Amino acid sequence: MEQIFPPPTIPVATEDSKRTDKTPLGTLLSILMSYEVLARYLEMELKRYDVSLTRFNIMSTLFKNGGEMTPSEIAESVFREKNSITAIINTLERQGVVRREPSAEDGRSVRVVITEKGWKEANRLTPIAQELCRQALSCMKKGQVDDLIGIMRTIRESLMPKISKNTGR
Repeated sequence: MEQIFPPPTIPVATEDSKRTDKTPLGTLLSILMSYEVLARYLEMELKRYDVSLTRFNIMSTLFKNGGEMTPSEIAESVFREKNSITAIINTLERQGVVRREPSAEDGRSVRVVITEKGWKEANRLTPIAQELCRQALSCMKKGQVDDLIGIMRTIRESLMPKISKNTGR
């Protein structure tokens, strides 16, 4: 019996298709793809410890900022909308790792504060996160990591004023 539709051909990578696209768009897409791969890797590895990447980001942000911030500060720091952060904070509060307290400076706002249970979790996860980061960056030499940090900082510092201008943050 003759096939009406031939089987699909699998594209073969050629030297031309393996080349890096060095245009601005290619560079940006490469950065975005690297972010997606890194985020997926961290999400997958953190799941083994029953922690999502978003939870880890929020708890790390609180940890780095002395254990307390407003929901707006957290949202700005992790680049999420305040309403999505509020939902996550509700979950973290139910789990006992954070609590809300009235702000001493402004009675209308609240501060999210890490609880004792939250500090224990942060202390448990810090060495795990450090090891995951070491593994993720093990393909690079120290000088390359230092260069990457500087390059990423330059990009952030260049774009943050544009984001602030458009969002009012």
